[in-house]
Amino acid sequence: MDFFESQLSATERAPQEARSFLRSTLQTWSLDGCGDITELLVSELVSNTVLHVGNPLTVRIGRSADTIRVEVDDDSPERPLLQMPDPGHEHGRGLFLVDALATDWGTEVHPDDGKTVWFELDTSTGEREAHGSHAAGSAHFDDD
Repeated sequence: MDFFESQLSATERAPQEARSFLRSTLQTWSLDGCGDITELLVSELVSNTVLHVGNPLTVRIGRSADTIRVEVDDDSPERPLLQMPDPGHEHGRGLFLVDALATDWGTEVHPDDGKTVWFELDTSTGEREAHGSHAAGSAHFDDD
């Protein structure tokens, strides 16, 4: 699997920068039909890193014949915790969305070097959905 990566500072602009990086990479691969869900999920992982770790991070995207893999590295060894979101709270839905929408996801802890949180998406499914009828309510991000 070939990977491209981008180093990001842990700022409020990091999710937007990650989406932009992924969008341009997916367009290069002619996989822009997978963009909405990929951008949503990377936004959740990057936002979690900014909020809970607060240090620079790396976003990496790779592809194989039928899969996109997105990884977010940070220097904390703490695994993210999948929780059922509380409807009364504004936060706490990130990993719930990743779990619900990704084909697969997980965390790899690196001794003395933090962790990688990753997700994978089946590109054949995303391309069919994107080039068929467009689903109402699909995610869209304005980066203005």
